[in-house]
Amino acid sequence: MSEPLAHENLLGAYLKDRRSKLDPATFGFPPERRRTPGLRREEVAQRANISATWYTWLEQGRGGAPSADVLDRIARALMLTDVEREHLFLLGLGRAPEVRYHRSEGVTPRLQRVLDLLEPH
Repeated sequence: MSEPLAHENLLGAYLKDRRSKLDPATFGFPPERRRTPGLRREEVAQRANISATWYTWLEQGRGGAPSADVLDRIARALMLTDVEREHLFLLGLGRAPEVRYHRSEGVTPRLQRVLDLLEPH
């Protein structure tokens, strides 16, 4: 397997691709004429609460390694699924993100039956 070439910017290409798939109207941005589809870099940066300059540098491959916090913010801004978020982390940090646990609203009936079987009477 060959190493990626230095000029390849896989993180930037992924960010640009995800950004292009979002409808600006969904986020309340004006439906004015746009040169390219999707959100603008500035709009993603605004949603992620990071500077537009730094987001642009990340897309251009000159922003350095982003922190896990910044990648999480970008993932939320781009409305990434868990699988897409993991891919973003692999590209940006070379590792998967830490596991996020989803808080359940209680014990499911199936789990309750298992717990009832384990509980001594």
